[in-house]
Amino acid sequence: MPTALRPDLNLALHYLDTGSGEPVVFLNGLAGDHLYWMSQVRAFSPRFRCLALDNRDAGQSGYVAAPYTIAELAADVAWLLESLHVPAAHVVGLSLGGMIAQELALRHPDRVRSLILIATQARSDAWFMSTLDAFALIRRQVADTPAFFAALLPWLVSHRFFEVPERPDWLRALLRQNPHPQRIDGFFRQLEAIRGHDTIERLGNVHCPVQVVVGEDDMIAPPRYARQLAEHLPQAKLTILSNVGHAPPIEDGRNFNRLLREFLPDGK
Repeated sequence: MPTALRPDLNLALHYLDTGSGEPVVFLNGLAGDHLYWMSQVRAFSPRFRCLALDNRDAGQSGYVAAPYTIAELAADVAWLLESLHVPAAHVVGLSLGGMIAQELALRHPDRVRSLILIATQARSDAWFMSTLDAFALIRRQVADTPAFFAALLPWLVSHRFFEVPERPDWLRALLRQNPHPQRIDGFFRQLEAIRGHDTIERLGNVHCPVQVVVGEDDMIAPPRYARQLAEHLPQAKLTILSNVGHAPPIEDGRNFNRLLREFLPDGK
C-alpha cells in the first residue's frame, strides 16, 4: 500500500486505495489506522473507490515532534486528496475521524460531497475532557498499546458485546495482531488535538448531506453529542443504532454497512 510524502511538512502519509467508482474516504479514531475499516473496504470497494488514511502519529504514517490541531489533520486529508487528483469524496469519520471530517468540510468544502459522522461530537466539553483525563492516566500506566485498548474495552463497546465471551476475546486478539501499534508519544499528541476540538458555532456552514450515527450504548461520545451535531448541521439525519457502543463498524458491521450503503449514492 502506498505512502505519500507531504513535502511542506516532510510528513509521510500512508493510505489504502482500492476499488473504483465514487471515492469514499475513511478516517480513524484515536490511535487507529486503516486496518479498522477493512470490513467496510471489502464491502464497498466493488462499487466505490475506498481510501483509508493513517493519520499522522498512527499506523504507518510519519510521527511528528510538535503539537497540532484537528484542522491540521484535516489539511493532511485535503492534501492527500489533491495529490491523488480526487476532486471530492464522501467522508466517513469515526470519533477523532469524525472531528477531522467536520474540519475538512468547513475548511475544504470542495473536497467533501457528503459526511458520515460516527460516534463523535462538535466540541470537547468539560465532561468529555474528564474522560480524556482518565484515558491519559491509564495510558501512562499501560505502555503496551494493545493492552491499553484491551483495558478500555468497557468504554469502547456496548455491555452487550460482553454477553458472548468469545467476542471480547476476539477483539483483544485483533488488537494484538496490529503490526504497527501507535507509539505513546503519538497517542498524547492526538489526544491533545482532540481536547481543542470545537466546531459547534461553525457547523451551519456545512451544506453537504450529513448522516450522524451513534450507538445507543456509546459511553465515550453518548447520543446527546450526536443530537447536538444533528441540530447544528443544516442537512443532517440522525441515526441511533441499537445494541452498540463506540465502535459500530466492529460491533455490528452488517447493520452499519447497511446504513452506509443506504446513504451513499447508488449504494443500495
